[in-house]
Amino acid sequence: MKLEKNIFHTKVARRFFTLFIICAIVPIAAFVLVSFNHVKTQLENQSRERLHQECKSLAMSIYGQMLLLSSEMKMAAANISASSESRGRTLPLNLIESIKGRFASFCVISEKGQYTPLVGRVVQPMKLTALQENHINSGKTLLASRLSGDSQPSLFMFVSLDPSDQERGMLMGEIDNTSFWNVADGRPPMTEVCVTDRSHNILYRSDPVSEFFSNQIFRKTNSAHTGQFEWDYDGTKYIAGFFSIFLKPSFSAPEWLIVLSEPRDHILAPMANFSKAFPIIIVLSLGMVFLFSISQIRKNMIPIETLKDATKKIAGGAFGHTVEIKSGDEFESLGGSFNEMSNKLREGQALLVQAAKLSTVGQMSAGIVHEIKQPLTAIQGHLQLALMENPSGKTAERLTKIMEAVERLNGLLLKFKSFSYMSEENMEHLSMQGVVDQVHELLGHQLVMKEIHCTVEQKGYLPYILGDNDSLQQVITNLLINAIDALEDTTADERRITVRTHSSTDTVYVEVEDNGCGIPQEILQRIFDPFFTTKSADQGTGLGMAIVQSILQKHKATINIESEVGKGTRFIIGFPAVS
Repeated sequence: MKLEKNIFHTKVARRFFTLFIICAIVPIAAFVLVSFNHVKTQLENQSRERLHQECKSLAMSIYGQMLLLSSEMKMAAANISASSESRGRTLPLNLIESIKGRFASFCVISEKGQYTPLVGRVVQPMKLTALQENHINSGKTLLASRLSGDSQPSLFMFVSLDPSDQERGMLMGEIDNTSFWNVADGRPPMTEVCVTDRSHNILYRSDPVSEFFSNQIFRKTNSAHTGQFEWDYDGTKYIAGFFSIFLKPSFSAPEWLIVLSEPRDHILAPMANFSKAFPIIIVLSLGMVFLFSISQIRKNMIPIETLKDATKKIAGGAFGHTVEIKSGDEFESLGGSFNEMSNKLREGQALLVQAAKLSTVGQMSAGIVHEIKQPLTAIQGHLQLALMENPSGKTAERLTKIMEAVERLNGLLLKFKSFSYMSEENMEHLSMQGVVDQVHELLGHQLVMKEIHCTVEQKGYLPYILGDNDSLQQVITNLLINAIDALEDTTADERRITVRTHSSTDTVYVEVEDNGCGIPQEILQRIFDPFFTTKSADQGTGLGMAIVQSILQKHKATINIESEVGKGTRFIIGFPAVS
């Protein structure tokens, strides 16, 4: 079909497609834009939050290391204080082994400043300020650092041997940098760690080359305790997060700042992956919408094109042409209605041909009536002349019977001529009982031949109505003929027709009832349609009941039908009474 090659050649198809664009693609595009921005923001926030949590976790791990070392030093100080003077200042072997794994050197400093090594060798003792000594004598741990040129600073811890007896001295341990900063070496991949204090001293740096990073820390952290900042180095963008450890109360040391830095591309990798995958998903979704819209348009347009082509064939005279539409929707129902219409047009065409033939017969009949009437008038004239000669005996009787037959024949021709003619000039006051009696007499011979028992009943007084006698005879005649036809399959002894007349306050009723085959409901709804008939073409034209309805409408009358298949039918006609 042409539609399959190009479905957008019709305005309806283009309208459908525009509707799909407006109702589907536009909302999807708006949803995509909002969702993309929202998800992008969420992923970026989650990535930054992950960096912040890692930074905080590293800070807590370092602070835990400090507390562990402080506990070991206090335990060692308690052991030394508990040892007797005779045994000297010594430590248990198991504690010495533990200290060796965490401290590079361990010694006792007397009140006079003398150093007694316990583990390792003190290369260069650290001098303390009076404020630091007071912090130690208060029973707290002192954490101090000493810069040593370009190498990594040395970290020291001090505790008092006996806070209640300052003469006993203090315990000093130089922290082993390798062991202490091992927790920082376990950082995530692609992450650089830097630890500084608020005096801008670098305590630890995983990448000793990137001094530029250290300068960025001092410039961008200022006095904040936690946060993030971005920096560039050698064309690469980084995101750094920092978290501070407050050491003043416990260790009398400056605040430490733990800083983690990752390349921006690495930390925002989930967002980058999402940014790549999301457009592909959107394109696929829009493609599916587009294909679905094309499919629906094709599904809807094929029945339309089918009906369009069939309509052209009908217009070309191909009455009875049918279509086959299996769409499962209203188009399929429309196709069924189209086929029914096409069949009716074919039947209507046949009936129109028949009606045209009947019209020709009617015109010919008028001429025939005229031709018959001329010799009949001559016959009637000669009969009148013969009767004027006063014949006697059987001749007069025979001439009289011939005259009665001629007058009867004239009456029939007059009725035949005026059968379909009605105008306001013929409307007169008349009794419907008289009309019924005339029709009953006219069809009496036919009723007898069909062995039908016809009863005429009149209930009460009937007011006059305003009507045309010939037209109303045609109405009652058609109804009686239909009743006679309905009794064909009924047993002869049971064939009955009842014509009943009665009245109410302002209405005169005529009922024609039979006990024939009845009328099915589907036929009852179409009984007044022109050219609709259940009889064969040589028995009926389908115009009888349509003519009845037309005559009754001109008389402002109503007609109702009560019928039950197998039991019979009753027609009830109501005429407005003349006041």
